[in-house]
Amino acid sequence: MRDLDLAYKGWLYEQNKLRIKEQEKQYAYYSGNENKILKYLDDALSLNYPSDHIAEMQKYYLPLTKKIINQMAVVYKEPAKRSFEEEVITEEYGLMLPDNINTIDKRAHRFSKLSNVSLTFVGIDKKQKKIKYWVEPTYKYTVEVDEDMELTRVTYPKYYTDDKGEDQLYTVVWTDKDHYLLDEFGNDKAIKDNKKMLNPYGVIPFADLIIDQGEGYWGEGQNDIINVNEKVNVLLTKLITNDLILGTEGTDVAINLELNKKGSVENQIRKLKRGVKYPIVVENARSDGGLLAPSLTNVAHDLHITEIMDFIETEVNHISTLKGLRAGDILSAVKDTSDYQKIMDSLTQMEMRRDDYDPCRTYEKKRFEITKTVWNTHAQELGAKEFDNKDFSLIIDFAEIEVHKTIQDEQLENEFGLKYNLSTPVDWLRKKNPDLTKEDAEKQIEENKSYNSQFSQKPMSKLEELLNKNKTGVETPDANKIISEKIK
Repeated sequence: MRDLDLAYKGWLYEQNKLRIKEQEKQYAYYSGNENKILKYLDDALSLNYPSDHIAEMQKYYLPLTKKIINQMAVVYKEPAKRSFEEEVITEEYGLMLPDNINTIDKRAHRFSKLSNVSLTFVGIDKKQKKIKYWVEPTYKYTVEVDEDMELTRVTYPKYYTDDKGEDQLYTVVWTDKDHYLLDEFGNDKAIKDNKKMLNPYGVIPFADLIIDQGEGYWGEGQNDIINVNEKVNVLLTKLITNDLILGTEGTDVAINLELNKKGSVENQIRKLKRGVKYPIVVENARSDGGLLAPSLTNVAHDLHITEIMDFIETEVNHISTLKGLRAGDILSAVKDTSDYQKIMDSLTQMEMRRDDYDPCRTYEKKRFEITKTVWNTHAQELGAKEFDNKDFSLIIDFAEIEVHKTIQDEQLENEFGLKYNLSTPVDWLRKKNPDLTKEDAEKQIEENKSYNSQFSQKPMSKLEELLNKNKTGVETPDANKIISEKIK
């Protein structure tokens, strides 16, 4: 039985290594980590090119993964509204939340769309006397869960200063009872003054956002997006290096010029490369009549620029459609579609993205319970009162994901809102720019009105000029005559 347990733990360990490697690649492509992306690109190119070829290539990569993931994760595009039935409790809860909460929400949602799961750490900012949220890339965490897939242990690497004042890499451990460090040899170490290595909260201070309940805790990330992004990077690198740079230069062919007469045989043998830097040298070339005349020519290559670009566009279109996105929003080269088609595409997007509401709502409630526990644990030392929502539950209101509107649709909607006192120009302006306060919006509207009035007045006719002069008391003896003529 013991051998079976060890074998199972060994299998879990290997599976976790594969999961970490997979998620690290997902994050590298999402974050645009150039060093790692170029390493992945070299590995992909090595399937078809020798290493010395790859070293001389002009590498090129696109941030497709980030564009796609950010468009898929839109639940927090507008800040979520959190409230309770009592306004006082709503205000208290809002004051203890971090100022950058919407940024954290977007990060957590995007990481979960990328890797299916994200973990948000809930801590305390003693200087600001506020709750602190932190979201790290998923690959950094190793977890253990119970049969209900609830976290029982979370570990992650972190640098701490040791007794000698040097930074050392430790593994941070959280369970519902314990909190401590592990050194490289697996020895326990207390964190600061927590000599008993106890978890002060009684709960693991991590809220997980899980998009799809797949096999195991982690499920599946967006490996298909990564695959397309890598394929596009390979094709673009090939296109730029082989077709645009070397292909248009052609390759020199030297026949019977004795260029390799000097030097060893080893120096004369090399892998064939294209481009003017690497001429093809042919010695002792003969025909039936003897040696061919010495010559130096340039051979052009068959270029496939259009075919490659079409293939790239097809690949991006395909993965965009699979993810419920309009390809035109990802790859600007595709043709514009009609307003009707945009609306139809938006309806599909809305349906797919609304699927995220439930997991995000579950995440919000988990995070709230942990937040309340962490706050109340530190309330006394912060000189603040504990948060008590009594019998009132947290209410989460996510902004609606709107269907695409034409300019005419927006105008009609605004006119309807104005007619029935449902909205004002201030509301319209703040909708387009949520950072504006009501006062800022009102001020901007007045400034626009004043500026536009200078150009909205039609130039006066000669008759209007004469009439205006007449009204001011200036004698215009010919005015009546001109008016009479105009009437006739």
